[in-house]
Amino acid sequence: MSTATSRGLGVIELLTGEVDGFPLGVLAERLGAGKSSAHRTVTELVELGFIRQDAVSGNYVLGMKIVSLAQRHLARIPLVDLAQTFLDQLAAESGELARLSIVDGTSLIWIAKSEGGRSSLRVDPDAGREVMLSCTASGLAWLSTKSDERALELIDEQGGYPRLDEAGPKAPHNAQEYLQLLHRVREEGFAHLEDAFEVGVAAIAVPVVPPTGQETSYVLNIAGPTARLTAERCHALLPSLRRAVSDMTALSWNHSPRKDSRT
Repeated sequence: MSTATSRGLGVIELLTGEVDGFPLGVLAERLGAGKSSAHRTVTELVELGFIRQDAVSGNYVLGMKIVSLAQRHLARIPLVDLAQTFLDQLAAESGELARLSIVDGTSLIWIAKSEGGRSSLRVDPDAGREVMLSCTASGLAWLSTKSDERALELIDEQGGYPRLDEAGPKAPHNAQEYLQLLHRVREEGFAHLEDAFEVGVAAIAVPVVPPTGQETSYVLNIAGPTARLTAERCHALLPSLRRAVSDMTALSWNHSPRKDSRT
């Protein structure tokens, strides 16, 4: 990858989620580039429509073009459309937030959701945001399909475990604590966490395992306040979640391109 390309992608990553944007000096500093190089990069990105300069603050902010491209790409993924029906059903039955995350290389990404009524959890990671593997039920569900060694490697690649002030009180903070949770998930076939990613939030998740021996590519999740989504209620919802996973697996397999049977 060229230096210019790296800088351009770096600017887009820095501006993602920053609604107020950054001035040129901050972008240059965080990119580790000189102001002149950073200025050439942002100028080209502005011309291409990927970022814009705010007329009042002078800060550079992400443009809608990149959002539009991402939405168009998501719309082309067959499973996203297929999954929405199951997410809506889970949300309606549970009254909580149902979510789908998809494996993208060594990351797990939130891509779709459905909210179950006015009392459901309203705080949800933005579509396209990376799932924290070390302290979420979805992360645990996915990594339970990996070996212990690979699971710990993927957590380290993402940045390791949260500090005590970065997550809930029940989040694992080292490999030993994480493996204890991971082994339990493998035995039970689902992941359940509360007060881990965030205080007052509980979640249950199940991986979508293809029937072809391929690696897990998706995870279904239900999340809500711990006051409502107790351990007992999670177990009561588990059959519905597993049924949705089974039905979605069958549908996604039927809609996916089949390989030549001779290969």
